[in-house]
Amino acid sequence: MKIRFWGVRGSFAMSGRDFLRYGGNTCSVELLANDGHRLLVDLGTGATEFAKHLMGAEFGKGQGKLPILLTHTHLDHIQGLPFFTPFFIKGNEIRIMGADPISGLSLEATLQNQLAPHYSPLNGLENLAAGVTISSFVPGGTLNVPGFTVQTAAVPHGSMWTTAFRISADGKTVTFLSDVEYPSLDEPLPQALALAQDADLLIHDAMHSDLDYEMRRGWGHSPARAGVIVAERAHAKRLALFHHSPDATDDMIDEVVVRTSGETNVPVFAAAEGAYLDV
Repeated sequence: MKIRFWGVRGSFAMSGRDFLRYGGNTCSVELLANDGHRLLVDLGTGATEFAKHLMGAEFGKGQGKLPILLTHTHLDHIQGLPFFTPFFIKGNEIRIMGADPISGLSLEATLQNQLAPHYSPLNGLENLAAGVTISSFVPGGTLNVPGFTVQTAAVPHGSMWTTAFRISADGKTVTFLSDVEYPSLDEPLPQALALAQDADLLIHDAMHSDLDYEMRRGWGHSPARAGVIVAERAHAKRLALFHHSPDATDDMIDEVVVRTSGETNVPVFAAAEGAYLDV
């Protein structure tokens, strides 16, 4: 299994010379199984770059199939939806899966609102040419995704909950724990540890540096140290720091990686937009 980060930024996209090495697009991560099955996690602005990549193959011919998992529907995780090119090619089949938001609206109604005429000239999901299906699930179970085994769990994100994923294929496992803040930094929740147990790669929220966290406690995001604690207790093999603050420049992220690596024996790197990585 391979993984490619198409967007690694949180809250909102950034541009400029200080954000070139890690990238400025918001959350979107592709997983690619050895048999060719693909899976996308989140539809942030990074998904628009992924879309260009897909259009050069079967999706440009209306022959593509893609499952998409949503952690939640905050804007930085769905902002790429109206600009995801495969949606506009008849014949493509795209399935979006996520938990219903706590607002009381269904997932489908929430995404429909994003394409309302107040915000988008698309005027609704029904105007997408591709075959798009939207299905809700209750976190805590296993999802049926072609080519992958996906386990889910709800984790706290400020005043709401997001969905964390444990994704397995080809004998490898990736755990996705973004947009999470544990009630106690030193005691990650059991469901988070269970998803990360013996994972080959743990992708963990690191919105705040350890030095800044006390000023931002309660915002719904984690410092880098939270990922270290989960990785060590769950015996994860590698840790990718993810969901970088829009205020974090390349040099600042470098400093976080150096400091975090010095505190653990788990190999640590910061997620960056770029080439495929072997899990």
